[in-house]
Amino acid sequence: MILREKYIIPIDFINEALEYAELSKSFTSNRHDFHPGGLNNKQQKMFEGKLGEKIFKLFLMDNNIEFKEDSSSYREADNYDFILPDNTTIDVKTRTQKFHKRTLEMVEQFNKKPKDIYISVRLYPEEYKGIIIGWFSKKHLLKINKIENNGYLDNYVMYDSDLHDIKELYDSILVDFK
Repeated sequence: MILREKYIIPIDFINEALEYAELSKSFTSNRHDFHPGGLNNKQQKMFEGKLGEKIFKLFLMDNNIEFKEDSSSYREADNYDFILPDNTTIDVKTRTQKFHKRTLEMVEQFNKKPKDIYISVRLYPEEYKGIIIGWFSKKHLLKINKIENNGYLDNYVMYDSDLHDIKELYDSILVDFK
């Protein structure tokens, strides 16, 4: 398994993420107003999220894993970020701050469109670099079943100590799609 110490996002991936964020800003939910800057900052947050997805895409490519990247319209919510040949869905969760120590999934979103696998990445947006922190499954999320509400909506919470090492995902699932 190839796991880079830090992923440097190529310029074509950066431009792709930037274009998507610009196009989608008018269609992105106004309920995601909990970030600094509120609703006016949703294009930046979408851009950062897309960059996080590119970090995991690089991991998949480095390891010759077969996958399909989401290609839904910027006008609609996606059903996954990546999908494996056996229809296993993957959602990438992106953090951008040093003090972020947990991965969140909105309870409402999970109930409507659960994914099979969640990947947690840390993006260093000013450098267009990032790392893969870990992962968890839908089943593991429900087993831990931590829900917090810090003044917004209910979120499932996975602290870093709850995450699995990415090597475990590779060895148990991804290696089958080489």
